[in-house]
Amino acid sequence: MQHDITLTRGPVRLRPLVLGDAAALRALVDEGIWAGMSCPLPRTDAEMTAHLAELTGSPALYGFTVERDGTVVGRTAFYDLVPGLRVEIGHTFYARDQWGSTLNPTVKLLLLDHAFAAFSVARVALRCDSRNTRSRGAIQRLGATYEGTLRRFRRAADGTIADAAYFSIIAEEYPAVREGLLGRIDQ
Repeated sequence: MQHDITLTRGPVRLRPLVLGDAAALRALVDEGIWAGMSCPLPRTDAEMTAHLAELTGSPALYGFTVERDGTVVGRTAFYDLVPGLRVEIGHTFYARDQWGSTLNPTVKLLLLDHAFAAFSVARVALRCDSRNTRSRGAIQRLGATYEGTLRRFRRAADGTIADAAYFSIIAEEYPAVREGLLGRIDQ
């Protein structure tokens, strides 16, 4: 979906995902980074452009390009929004040099703040391929609660049918989660 939401905190900016981001995003990904996604790795700029066209054309997805200090360092999205009730955060990947930095907590703080304030949701869900231990750990460090695993839930990038580990943060939990994120960002 085309949207006009831009979220910023310090050097981190989430801006609407556009087709012109294809080359920068494709340059960040490899088999390992893409392993948790639900479609094959776009190996060329044209394939990434087609992938982004599919995402930005989806009426249920708000895609964002993630920038740090003006440089494209990743992608994320809101999807399956039911205003006043729930939304999911996903389609996320970051450049390897951003792993373990304050980027993910900052991005999630921006998204969660927007979800609970602007969308007025009661629940934000996050999920990952259950085999992706790095993503599972990152989601748990955010303060999300593990809800269970949906077996044989979706296609994986490698063509298999993968289980999805589901996590959530509900509105009543968010103040404590937010404080935890701020503590990680402001270290």
